[in-house]
Amino acid sequence: MKKLFLAIIATSVFTFVANGANHSEMDKVEKANTSHSVMVNAGTEKHGMLKVEGNCKQCKMRIEAAAKSVKGVSTANWDVEKKMLHLNYDAAQTDMNAISKTVAKAGHDTEKNKANQKAYDSLPGCCKYRK
Repeated sequence: MKKLFLAIIATSVFTFVANGANHSEMDKVEKANTSHSVMVNAGTEKHGMLKVEGNCKQCKMRIEAAAKSVKGVSTANWDVEKKMLHLNYDAAQTDMNAISKTVAKAGHDTEKNKANQKAYDSLPGCCKYRK
């Protein structure tokens, strides 16, 4: 009788945990599908490229973080060798000029905006790109 009782409890716990995990996975999928469909339906997602000066992986992290801090930027990837920042952003929320200004405020010259001297001087030595 004791074994039967333990088996019933174990089965109940397993069923409860399995259903809870299944619901949370379904919620994640539903949220992902909702946000994706909003983005696709809005038709405002754009890709842009911006030349940005820098030297190293520290620069890469700083440039990408600055770009991603702009509301509407979903991805930012700076190529160290080519000095190109690839962006995906919502054109209804931001534009390339706003992103460029934010990256320049972080100390990195872009093809559109030059970083002010104070921001540039605050960069670590390995990140200094001006000659």
